[in-house]
Amino acid sequence: MSDLLARLKAGRSSIGRVTLGAGDSAVVLGLRLLLESDYFQAGMDANAALKAKGLTFDVESAELFESEKAAQLMARFLVDPDTSDRICKDATAVREAFTREEHGFIAQAYLEHEKKFSPSERTLSNNDMTKLIDEVKKTQLTTCLNNLSSLMLKKLALFLACPPAN
Repeated sequence: MSDLLARLKAGRSSIGRVTLGAGDSAVVLGLRLLLESDYFQAGMDANAALKAKGLTFDVESAELFESEKAAQLMARFLVDPDTSDRICKDATAVREAFTREEHGFIAQAYLEHEKKFSPSERTLSNNDMTKLIDEVKKTQLTTCLNNLSSLMLKKLALFLACPPAN
């Protein structure tokens, strides 16, 4: 298995770590990789939160929507690094627990973790993409893949790295 596919598979269960504070007051938080379903649900929950406040998504509320969605995502990816249990039950808990600066620091750490363990078409370097393509071309049986779209190839790679449970 190529190094890239091994990283894809390892990333699904990898918990990153980020430390807030220093010395005796330092706190280590876990970072769980999010799935597409997490992003979808966070968007839906952010939209519902705006509606609950009587707001609709428009130019004036776009910043509130993005802030709410970011808090929704953080509530989903922040975990206890030892048990993988969520540490914030919802977006409100995230907003009440972290300053804006801490929120930004944690979000950046998550993006670095995601990039390291879950390479995708947006985080994959040209060199890594070339290596992946060369890996696929090595076997004559894979020449039929040359005609597939990039999205289909991505889906195939994800399926091979992490087959769905039966």
